[in-house]
Amino acid sequence: MKLRILDLFCGLGGVARGFHKALREANIQYEYYAVDIDRLVLFLHKKLNPKSTTILRDALSFTVDELRTFDFVWASPECRFYSKTNYFLRRFVEDETLWQVIDVLSRANVPFIVENVRIPRSRLRIKPTVIIDRHMFWSNIPLQECEYKPRPKRFDYMLMDDLMEYHEIPNNIRNILYNLPHKRARKILRNMVDSTLAYNLAKQVIQFLGWRK
Repeated sequence: MKLRILDLFCGLGGVARGFHKALREANIQYEYYAVDIDRLVLFLHKKLNPKSTTILRDALSFTVDELRTFDFVWASPECRFYSKTNYFLRRFVEDETLWQVIDVLSRANVPFIVENVRIPRSRLRIKPTVIIDRHMFWSNIPLQECEYKPRPKRFDYMLMDDLMEYHEIPNNIRNILYNLPHKRARKILRNMVDSTLAYNLAKQVIQFLGWRK
């Protein structure tokens, strides 16, 4: 029997990269399903993480019953409303996606982690399980602070080349990103979760699930 993992809003695949590494090291048989609504992002995700099964679908369309067919779910909804940039620019168009995701996963009662940027206290509706670097994590499993790849100063203003270096993007994907409009390519990279952080959280998930090969 294989461990079934669902990665919602998967993006380029920093989370997947960390989970694949942890699962390989634990010698666990698994299936990894990566979901995104952006066809190009899924194409790039598959190049970075060949073992992922990519699915072109709205992450919010998964029902409670569908979510219950997985052993673990990760979700990283886009931080359109809660990002620090939007906060300082006073872009206050409410986005319920984050809270909707936490709600449906809680109702599904499947082990999950939901990741997003640090949210100003005035907008925080649900206390996060743990805060690590620039990330907040909501989960129904116990999480501990863990190591991550330190971000350079002024990370939010890094050039695209520096972002690709930080995330260790291979040349075949770099070449594709260079041919995209700069704003689009940079957004894809900025939305990527550090794979070192994902790897260390994945080890906690594996330990919690008590999974054996």
